[in-house]
Amino acid sequence: MLADRRTKIVATIGPAVQGRENLKKAIAAGMNVARLNFSHGTHVDHLAVIKDLRALSSELNAPLTVLQDLQGPKIRVGRFENGSIEISEGEKVVVTIRDVLGRKGLIPSDFKALPKSCQPGGRIMFDDGLFELRVDTVETEDIHCTVVYGGILKDRKGMNVPGGELSVECLTPKDLVDLEWGLDNNVDYIALSFVRRGDDIRRLRELIQARGSQARIVAKIEMLEAIDNLEEIVRLSDAVMVARGDLAVEVGQTRLPQIQKQIVSLCNTIGRPVITATQMLDSMTANPRPTRAEITDVANAVLDGSDALMLSAESASGKFPFRAIRTMHDIILEVEKNGDYFYDMRMDAQFSSVADGIGAASALTAMKLNATAIVCLTTSGKTATIISGFRPKARIIAVTHIVPTLNRIELVWGIQTLQIDPYDSSDEAMKQIEEMLLQYGLVKPGDKVILTLGVPVLERGTTNALRVYTIAREDVRRLSESELPLRCRLPSA
Repeated sequence: MLADRRTKIVATIGPAVQGRENLKKAIAAGMNVARLNFSHGTHVDHLAVIKDLRALSSELNAPLTVLQDLQGPKIRVGRFENGSIEISEGEKVVVTIRDVLGRKGLIPSDFKALPKSCQPGGRIMFDDGLFELRVDTVETEDIHCTVVYGGILKDRKGMNVPGGELSVECLTPKDLVDLEWGLDNNVDYIALSFVRRGDDIRRLRELIQARGSQARIVAKIEMLEAIDNLEEIVRLSDAVMVARGDLAVEVGQTRLPQIQKQIVSLCNTIGRPVITATQMLDSMTANPRPTRAEITDVANAVLDGSDALMLSAESASGKFPFRAIRTMHDIILEVEKNGDYFYDMRMDAQFSSVADGIGAASALTAMKLNATAIVCLTTSGKTATIISGFRPKARIIAVTHIVPTLNRIELVWGIQTLQIDPYDSSDEAMKQIEEMLLQYGLVKPGDKVILTLGVPVLERGTTNALRVYTIAREDVRRLSESELPLRCRLPSA
């Protein structure tokens, strides 16, 4: 069942999965996080998706994270007379900031500070590094270049200037409008593009808090400068994305694997959920099966310690979006059968809070007692996220009556969620929980379950206690397949 998979799946929403029935298929195939890419689509489009997702989440009893991905200061080519041009190796071309339509030998750009960011001998890259120009000379509005790697360059493709000092703000005027819209519509996470330093995260945090929102921040690591400030950025963020497309162009493709592992390892150490993204099953945009290299890439990202893996064009515009999600689910599930993958205890780590201590103790106790599940009574999801960092083999089940909390923590490795009625005591809560766990087939009579909670139970954010329960009831009937929450059923194709 879907609840057996620990590493989460982020699927980008686009034309291939829009509409209530398609979104339902995506959730049923294994999507945990819906990414709304604000480089594309209108507010009307995105609002329709959010409404459908929230309704389906309730209908299917399947909490779902909505991730708003801000465009950021993306540098793009302009438009061409015929929608594209062909550039050939050795050809001389001009990249211009003048407001013109592009044509053979002339490539317009919407980034007015581009000439100040380029130097003779430097590089300009297009379309995630597929095309490369070498800068020959720089004028006030025009940059004269030689084509190194060519092809068909289409309208509005992205541009990169590796190593160039780009004089742009992390949050553009468009981003600020989109951010306000996202907060008004209660997105769960905001992904900030082209983060370079900790101050970028601080500014976004201030804007979110000024609106009284509980939205969390995902820092997208895709700039060379972000690698220099990596630890500060990770500590200030709520989650991190390894955005491998622009990152590979910035650092060079041969350095990407090492830097990906560096980012994931640091996030694991600090305790920040981390998403590995870009081209994970890229061939499935057009084909029903992935390449062997893609299967290995997905597997290694799981073994490295990713909390979630992301599909981009595969789900947004590909021919086989639901098959891509299901394929990723199957690969992850197979990798997670390896027992060496679990219990990253790091017992030499220092605890900064009581919740840290309870989290470590629950994972250790679960391992020593061979417990089936660790159940976290929570209001914010903080303790469940801490426990996730220890990668226990026991199921992590976050339990609350607060639906937004359940949605937010759906991003985090290994956490399954249960919604229960409000309770006045831990015994009252555990009675509800025990019945649900048995009904859903998540435990069986005789299993040991670890419970973390705050005492007194009616105080919020005070996880300070751990209890061990043995499931004793034998009079609870497991629900039929059609009665079960979606993620306790078999995944659909």
